[in-house]
Amino acid sequence: MSDELEDSAATDLKEMASSDDSIEYRTIVSRMKIRDQVAEDIAAFLSKGGTINEVAPNVTADPPRKPESNYGARSI
Repeated sequence: MSDELEDSAATDLKEMASSDDSIEYRTIVSRMKIRDQVAEDIAAFLSKGGTINEVAPNVTADPPRKPESNYGARSI
């Protein structure tokens, strides 16, 4: 994240955590602000030529490993 985005994100989070609002209102408003910010970030990313790739739900980052055998590994 760039410094400008980090600064604005920190400011937004401080505004969302205002103690003047009720807990329910703060939660709803903060979620709406976060959703709006994410939508703006995605739009900016796409407008600069970025692409979003959908990953299939069954794809994992960890490839399967060969099973290990501990038989006979204990010292006598």
